[in-house]
Amino acid sequence: MILKKRSITIVLLFIFIILSLSIDARKDVNLITLFSFTPEVIEILLISRIPRTLTIILTSSALSVAGLIMQSIAKNKFASPGVMGTTQAATLGVLVAHLFFPGQDLWVQFIFSFVTSMISSYLFLSFLNKIQFKNEVYVPLIGMMFGALISSIAIMLAQTTNALQFLNSIGVGSFTNKTLGTFEMILFVVPALILSIIYASEFNIISLGKDFSENLGLNYKKTITIGIIIVSVITASSFIVVGPLPFLGLIIPNLVSIYYGDNLKKSIFDLMIFGSLFVLICDILARSVLYIITGYNFEIAVGFVMGILGSIIFLYLLLRKTKDA
Repeated sequence: MILKKRSITIVLLFIFIILSLSIDARKDVNLITLFSFTPEVIEILLISRIPRTLTIILTSSALSVAGLIMQSIAKNKFASPGVMGTTQAATLGVLVAHLFFPGQDLWVQFIFSFVTSMISSYLFLSFLNKIQFKNEVYVPLIGMMFGALISSIAIMLAQTTNALQFLNSIGVGSFTNKTLGTFEMILFVVPALILSIIYASEFNIISLGKDFSENLGLNYKKTITIGIIIVSVITASSFIVVGPLPFLGLIIPNLVSIYYGDNLKKSIFDLMIFGSLFVLICDILARSVLYIITGYNFEIAVGFVMGILGSIIFLYLLLRKTKDA
């Protein structure tokens, strides 16, 4: 049964990858002419469309896995980098790098974003461990308050340095202009994904609690640290290249757990496929909706589409969880 579901999702993923490669401002390179492989078509694919589609797949796969790791670490189904302040901390790191090291390579932004993401994650988890009453709904609410605090610091810093325009520009998720020379930073998620696969069983165990993990001989603190490093690398690299992608790390792990269970080691590839499918669908809608309605080649930021669809799915998951309780 699981193999059948996986086969269907792989076929769907392949279909939407082809659709993603066939849609662009260049209407003469479409689904019909895509496989002509003329020099012009090959050039467009290599320079623009393949880097963009590859960025979508890597970003969505990595953020979906990061969401599940964060849920395991926080022991809460509604945890994710976007809910627990990690994404907001990445924003603050990029802003600090822009203000103090203007004009530097993306490496500088990545380092600052990675460090602030790690610090933020450690602070939140330390605070979470001190709370005795941990209702499943209250924890993400506290996380959103923590994220809002970090966002307020970033806004205040941007306002006092006349950098609000820059802050607004990095605050919307978009795959526009992800061409050769701009998307390479997302390749940092590849070693992070490999580590996630290696430590999948350990992340499953720590979700059961510290005492249980240590009784099984697991180094609890080490595994938590590795998980935070993986989440921080994924959050920092994906934010620099794409920007924030709302609800991705929150809803995809929950949807996958409904259909495949909570075993991260068995479902991690399904998690990547589901995440890629969701973002590909949102990106195709973002690229085609305005063209269908108005006839103009304008593109909506994919973050807006994901925000609408993601909020609907999140409400469904929340109501489903409340009903089961």
